Amino acid sequence: MRKSNRQRKGKKKVSSETNDFLDTLRKKLGVRTLLEVKHLEIRKALAAAKGDNQLAAALLGIGKTSLYRFLANQAD
Repeated sequence: MRKSNRQRKGKKKVSSETNDFLDTLRKKLGVRTLLEVKHLEIRKALAAAKGDNQLAAALLGIGKTSLYRFLANQAD
């Protein structure tokens, strides 16, 4: 599957020291990244929908195709 332009650009390279610092700071402040929050909410919706992807997508306010795409990308 070909990635879109937005996905190909990716994020800028950050040194491991910077990543370690940010991880420590996030833990200390109790802050999660948007990607972590997205994963948690999708897992919660899937659990509430008892694995029904279509219902989970509706609960999240997204299309079922978006949910399937997200789940497929997580399997990679």
